[in-house]
Amino acid sequence: MSEKYQALYRKWRPLTFEDVAGQGHVSETLRNSIASGRIAHAYLFCGTRGTGKTSTAKIFSRAVNCEHTNDGNPCNECDTCKGIMDGSILDVYEMDAASNSGIDNIREIREEVVYAPTNSRFKVYIIDEAHMLTTEAFNALLKTLEEPPAHVIFILATTEAHKIPATILSRCQRFDFKRIGIDDIERRLSKIVRSEDIKITADALELVAELADGSMRDGLSILDQCVAYAKEELRYDDIVDIVGIADKRILFPIVDFIADYNAGGALSAVDDFLKKGKEAANFIEELVFHFRALMLCKSMDNPGELLEKSAELIEKYKQQSEKFGLDRIIYIIETLGEYLFQAKKLSTPKVAVEMATVSICSKGNAKDIDELLMRVESLEKELATIKENGVTVKKTAAKPNGAKPAENSLVKPAEVHIDEGKLWTKWRDALSAVKEESKSLYMYLFNAKALFYGDEIELVIASDLAFEKINTPEGRDYLGGLFSKIQGSELRVTVSGKEGPRQRNDQNASIFDIAAKKDLLGDKMTVVED
Repeated sequence: MSEKYQALYRKWRPLTFEDVAGQGHVSETLRNSIASGRIAHAYLFCGTRGTGKTSTAKIFSRAVNCEHTNDGNPCNECDTCKGIMDGSILDVYEMDAASNSGIDNIREIREEVVYAPTNSRFKVYIIDEAHMLTTEAFNALLKTLEEPPAHVIFILATTEAHKIPATILSRCQRFDFKRIGIDDIERRLSKIVRSEDIKITADALELVAELADGSMRDGLSILDQCVAYAKEELRYDDIVDIVGIADKRILFPIVDFIADYNAGGALSAVDDFLKKGKEAANFIEELVFHFRALMLCKSMDNPGELLEKSAELIEKYKQQSEKFGLDRIIYIIETLGEYLFQAKKLSTPKVAVEMATVSICSKGNAKDIDELLMRVESLEKELATIKENGVTVKKTAAKPNGAKPAENSLVKPAEVHIDEGKLWTKWRDALSAVKEESKSLYMYLFNAKALFYGDEIELVIASDLAFEKINTPEGRDYLGGLFSKIQGSELRVTVSGKEGPRQRNDQNASIFDIAAKKDLLGDKMTVVED
């Protein structure tokens, strides 16, 4: 019978500190402490899965006992190193707290630590998933950590450091293992595939490193799975098919359709993708990650710090992000999140994907505020010329018999007769305040007219959509409070639609309304207060 196959992640477990990918800050500190003899009695290794916590603990356990250390690294050749690796030396004890979390397991350790090591300098206890220990077990361990024998070293490894009691934390040297970068994973994988004589294309290896998601162990497991599939050379398409992910080469064209609000093109591309047997929910998740990348490209000078993608792929994200406004990207991510929840509940999740696609391609739902703001900038430049009364009027000579003014005369919409109110002189100030509060609200109001009636502001809004959004009790109350602060006196807000300002009854006019007429007509009337 042939020798039993050993998984890559076990076969290629790091043997020296330099082999631990992406954790140079931890490796160098531990090597220096061993080389200088400054060894603590308790360590806490924290970090996500597959980042090298247990591997580093095993390297450390050999290094502190090695007969011929090399700059803090174990030689892995002496009898002590070999004995620890093959398990024949029992001075290094590993315990999985997920399976042995009770006080009895810790009491057993407490009884053993008093005895000197038999074949080594130190007894080393490695407790993996230490956060799984019970409260009683932690209390028992604390007694040993407070006054440990000189020949004992504890190494606690955990993915959830916040669950470790403060009393334990304060007695350990803490080392945080970070997620491994895609470049570090790819370098390590390259070394392994060369040694294993695995034929794989460069883009396929890069994809495996990316799918590892910061975990070297996950990367090796994916590689192991894919190698079993490939007949000759492992290619990019093989990885996509085996793992069942969305091919980024397909995602970019789909997102281009979305950028152009082309629901038909996007639906066809999505259908082609799903026909290949891909999971609908997985597709939505991949699309969320894609738009996250676009969001980071719009928001950061160096998105590579968070994306952990190749430079070439990041450049493609940057180029595509220029087709979207930031508000639309955020809206799309939120919408996809809602439909992802539905896709996981529906018996036909494809429907949720199609609904999501149509929704994010709809201009009516896009809420692309940034895009609209860019188009409005040119209008704002014109508005900058408007004087305090809200209009700039170019006077023209009167024409007999009702003749029209000259073609070069300036006629603004606000110059038409506006019933009994006048344009609010502080409207531009109010718009600026609205813009600071909410860009979305500003977009509904920037093209409105604000008529002033002393104690009331009437907003004349031509857009049906804007009218519906603004003309609600909550909307009027909110704007009334905001406008009152701008005016310095109490104001209420009313809203009229594209039919124009509402007609008012002079008999019901307040003293403020009459005062407003006085301002319109000049000194032709006098307001006398009782």
